[in-house]
Amino acid sequence: MFSLRFVVPLHSENMDKKSMNRYIKKIFRSISYIACMLVLTLVPDAWLWHVGVSTWPLPLAVAWWIPSLLLLLAEVGLQMGLFHKLSVRVLFSMLLFSVMPKVVFIAFYAFLPWFFAILPALALMGWFAFGFVEGWKRLEVKRITYTSPDLPPYFDGYRLLQITDLHLGSFPEGNDFIQKVVDRANGEDCDMMLFTGDLVNNSATEVEPYLSVLSQLQAPDGIYSVWGNHDYCEYGNDHSIAALHHNRRLLFDYQRRLGWQQLMNEHHTVSHGMASIEIIGVENAGQPPFTNRSNLRKAMKGVPQDAFKILLTHDPHHWRREVVGKNIQLTLSGHTHAGQLKIGRWTPARMAFKEWGGAYTIGSQMLYVSSGIGGSFPFRLGAWPELTVVTLKRKLR
Repeated sequence: MFSLRFVVPLHSENMDKKSMNRYIKKIFRSISYIACMLVLTLVPDAWLWHVGVSTWPLPLAVAWWIPSLLLLLAEVGLQMGLFHKLSVRVLFSMLLFSVMPKVVFIAFYAFLPWFFAILPALALMGWFAFGFVEGWKRLEVKRITYTSPDLPPYFDGYRLLQITDLHLGSFPEGNDFIQKVVDRANGEDCDMMLFTGDLVNNSATEVEPYLSVLSQLQAPDGIYSVWGNHDYCEYGNDHSIAALHHNRRLLFDYQRRLGWQQLMNEHHTVSHGMASIEIIGVENAGQPPFTNRSNLRKAMKGVPQDAFKILLTHDPHHWRREVVGKNIQLTLSGHTHAGQLKIGRWTPARMAFKEWGGAYTIGSQMLYVSSGIGGSFPFRLGAWPELTVVTLKRKLR
């Protein structure tokens, strides 16, 4: 998930100039986001106030501003790293059920009476409600084929299943959706499963209710995983070093107990007889405001140059930044959730990502960005939850 935060260091007097500049940039970035949200919220409110809301009875007129106030408080909380889960849910709920319907109403009110202009706004709210109630359960399996002359003959027809962005803390307690995901994943009978980050939202303990379910995932050649930005557990309310280390150790142990091989700037060779492919995994390769923990050079140390390589990297920005031009045939990413909202080909993810969902190629290299399973809040509309089956095919030179 592409949420933002900044935390001012406690010992800023000990910071070097580079670190201080980095924190100043974070502060200005956060202020700019808050300012943009202020404009987005107050402009439609002010216009509607001017054309009629100001004449309402005083209690209703005061209540009119409550959604905008909640939205702004949520944005401030998100930027300050406070109450992340609550802030995200309030922010997006207000955007979907307050700001966007108001904008739609204003657009239709320009040429229709108010009692007709309100109908499309109400319809939009109903559509968004479907995303909250049912959309996040609408699991899809997408299938792609990647063809390469570098693929060893044995692996012709080899099938990979990509899972990403489970965000286990976002789902209602007692839900059976993760069991549905596991059953569907196992039902594909793929040779290998690959998880590309963001197992949790805020805390490693979010895994506990799902340990028995996730332990049912199985593939003949194993399950490999990398970490996403949320897996470092920096979005909770306790930002102490001790809490961060505890959460990270716990999450690493949970994945180890599940039998997942975590690739922390490492690679693993999958061999069948004389044929082999390389699975390379890097830690979160974020770009500002996210921390870049990846070390691709370290991960590829000892990998034969002519090997067929699959790179697991959570953030798709990493592909253009460092992967394109290297002899890495296939890259799998997540992180974007395809914006969790997609209308035709439009999605808010387009504003932040050049590669936001689906397959992208440059030369013989391919990046696939999955829209993932979960998110920071349970909502999906158009950008439905996704499992991805990738079939590898050998192409004769």
